[in-house]
Amino acid sequence: MKQLCVRFACHSTSFMVRNLLQYVSNELLEEGFSVFSQVERAVVIVDHRGRPSEKGIVEFSGKSAARKALDRCSEGSFLLTTFPRPVTVEPIDQLDDEEGIPKKLVIKNQQFHKEREQSPRFAQPVSFEYEYAMRWKALIEMKKEQQDQVDRSRGQGRGCI
Repeated sequence: MKQLCVRFACHSTSFMVRNLLQYVSNELLEEGFSVFSQVERAVVIVDHRGRPSEKGIVEFSGKSAARKALDRCSEGSFLLTTFPRPVTVEPIDQLDDEEGIPKKLVIKNQQFHKEREQSPRFAQPVSFEYEYAMRWKALIEMKKEQQDQVDRSRGQGRGCI
């Protein structure tokens, strides 16, 4: 028997979270984003083998909370684990039906426990964590720009044949 799941959150209350470490579970993602407001659903997207894909979806109960989280995470460096790797967020048009990875399925080795020593937080400006995280975000943005440039070049090249 298939379980029916009904969600009432509208699309503008949800966004995609990228750059997640493999030690982030649904529960940690929810805990981290609950600083902004009540989280309706937080899911770490997994591949066909059940391994984390470095992406997740967060749904808030209201639009203002989602907007606040998007703005704060875009301006600052929001860290979910000890490692200063910031998450990036972007609005999504369509919700996914992912169930994610619960905490009980995350591999709990020594590195897992080390990454979970600190709770989710924003990196403090003028700290090593902040500088490291901001450089990481700049690399992500540069990669996105380069991918866009490659995509545009491919599109222009197709018209020449």
